[in-house]
Amino acid sequence: MNSVPVPLPANRRDTRRRFEQWVKHPGCGANLVSAVHNVKMGAVARRENPAAPKEGQSVFALARGRRFEAGLVANGGEKLLRAMAVRQMFAGPDPRFLDFRISINGGPLTDIDDAIDHTEDFLRTLAAEGSFAKGSFAKGSFEGVVSSATLRIPKGVMLPEATLIIDALSVRLDGGRPVVSVGEIKTYADRGGHTSKSDLAHARAQMGLYVHALAMVLEQLGLADLVELSLEGFLVLTNPGSNNPTVRVGEDLRYQAERARKGFELMEAAARDMSDMVGDDEGEGPKSLFDMVLAAPTSFADACLSFCERAPSCYAKAIADGDGAALGDDIDRFLNGLSLHRADELMGGARPRNDIERDFLRRMRNPLDGAS
Repeated sequence: MNSVPVPLPANRRDTRRRFEQWVKHPGCGANLVSAVHNVKMGAVARRENPAAPKEGQSVFALARGRRFEAGLVANGGEKLLRAMAVRQMFAGPDPRFLDFRISINGGPLTDIDDAIDHTEDFLRTLAAEGSFAKGSFAKGSFEGVVSSATLRIPKGVMLPEATLIIDALSVRLDGGRPVVSVGEIKTYADRGGHTSKSDLAHARAQMGLYVHALAMVLEQLGLADLVELSLEGFLVLTNPGSNNPTVRVGEDLRYQAERARKGFELMEAAARDMSDMVGDDEGEGPKSLFDMVLAAPTSFADACLSFCERAPSCYAKAIADGDGAALGDDIDRFLNGLSLHRADELMGGARPRNDIERDFLRRMRNPLDGAS
């Protein structure tokens, strides 16, 4: 096989990066404002501290990810379909592949508007008889996978607009009724019960986001009662030590989809409140947007260290405030709202003032009581 092309960076109108930034830590107000208004957190970090280093994702990791995804869709999605068929994701023997990638990503479609039109036409076709793309299929006869299905979110969730590109969208027939499931492609290895819990949690959060977005689009198109949207997603990972795909099915996304729904409401409110303040193409934004991000409440967590350039300053603030999260998410949960300062006082002999403090002392004396 000839070497597969490496796609170029996605069209700037794809707001997936900003959505993914949000789902990595949805509890942080500053992260929410940064994502909604496209104010890059790295630029905010350097405004807050001019000496802050400029960080970025490994170019080698990016190149590997692009090659992995390009290999999956090469030759009509041969590798991807085969890996999905092994997990019995299709009822019939001949699943089809549709490629909705845009030209700058190595695909056949012109631009994001073209991809949105193809995706909406595809969803309508699932619900009613009609022709699609180069072939045609009768109602209830399509099974397979769509690469890079592209959605325009029908509300003002992000400025200036919100679009999402879903890595893989599968369709399985259940009694002739199409059941659609969202999938996410990651380059990290599937290690069974030893796969990183945080990696899996982030991937499920992303898929929950796509489930809710797809539900909104189906509702807007009047197709919600005709196309069934599954609350179980799938992950396409690599086999350890190789770039061959393996598929994890049955990922429960009910909680993540509901969290996405609530998050969309928060993002829409933030977008509405500052609808007249839009940053420039580079996401640097006017001074008022920087000030808005800097003034928004922060919430330090383990996840911050992996993606946010303001993590060092937020960590220093957490230490100063006695926030248990400075010692890790598990410690924060164990403290149950107590500050590190107050926990230190209680362990030094201070009299507990309420049930929370009495419970903390009980669990410190009997650590196994707090293990759950």
